[in-house]
Amino acid sequence: MCPRCSAQLAQTYTTEYPGCVVCGWEDYQHPIQKRERQRDALSSKLRYIGFADTLEGVTVPVRVKRDQSKTGISTVPSCPWDGKDMRIVASSSFGRVKNERTYRCSKRHRIILLGSVNGEWRGWM
Repeated sequence: MCPRCSAQLAQTYTTEYPGCVVCGWEDYQHPIQKRERQRDALSSKLRYIGFADTLEGVTVPVRVKRDQSKTGISTVPSCPWDGKDMRIVASSSFGRVKNERTYRCSKRHRIILLGSVNGEWRGWM
């Protein structure tokens, strides 16, 4: 209830104070909740597109994170066998394919992410 005009208070968003629609009074004693950022806001799952029938239904979670050492962002897939983050493996320029990136986890599991012409990831093998 509004202490000025006894009208009902309204709060449209949780990040604003409740206020009176009639006279404009706002309750600044009301605590405002802090919004938490989602850690994995930019993430997706890539499906297996290789030749092994046993891995056909396996998907790999891939997230995008800001790269501290370089400017820009980097892709971080999770290992399909143990769920740990994988790191990109440096490949030689001789045998390198443009739309493929090889990743390896700490237990030496290896996957290849396959990209399309427009820069999106198609899947893994």
